[in-house]
Amino acid sequence: MEYACESKGNEFHIRVSGRMTHADHRGFRGILGSINEAGSDRIVFDLDQADFLDSSALGMLLIVRDAAVQQQRVVVLKGASGQVEKLIAIGKLHKYFEIA
Repeated sequence: MEYACESKGNEFHIRVSGRMTHADHRGFRGILGSINEAGSDRIVFDLDQADFLDSSALGMLLIVRDAAVQQQRVVVLKGASGQVEKLIAIGKLHKYFEIA
């Protein structure tokens, strides 16, 4: 997994590319740190360039969501397609995230 973070107004964007799997849990800690430092009301995961997510990746996204809810922040999953979009649908993530 590769990622890039950027603040855009009151939103914090994380662009994820490649495969996001259990092996990326250490790198994901960097994303968590950046999110906490940003303090934005909306956290947007841009999954347009993500090729594959496994169940561990879903768990990592849910960790972000749980922390965001406690801080009254919103997490958005944006631009998913292919396998990633199917996994989001199968996991019924629309119940937990805003889907764009």
